[in-house]
Amino acid sequence: MYLREAVEAFSRTRNPELLRLILKKHGKRGFSIACRAAGISRGAGKRLLGIYNDNGAIAQIAKQVAGLKTSRWQ
Repeated sequence: MYLREAVEAFSRTRNPELLRLILKKHGKRGFSIACRAAGISRGAGKRLLGIYNDNGAIAQIAKQVAGLKTSRWQ
């Protein structure tokens, strides 16, 4: 399946299996294009596939709540 056809199908249906196929066959760039065409963020696409790892964000929020100064560049 060509990237254009897959992206059009995903933007219509938002089927996670189509997004997984795009990621497997066309890589990160195809994944990004598909997410943009569907109007969702890449993070939302990763959550849709169940591959989003938010450990860093959780640690940063926990440090802020504890009163520690944090930066993104650790």
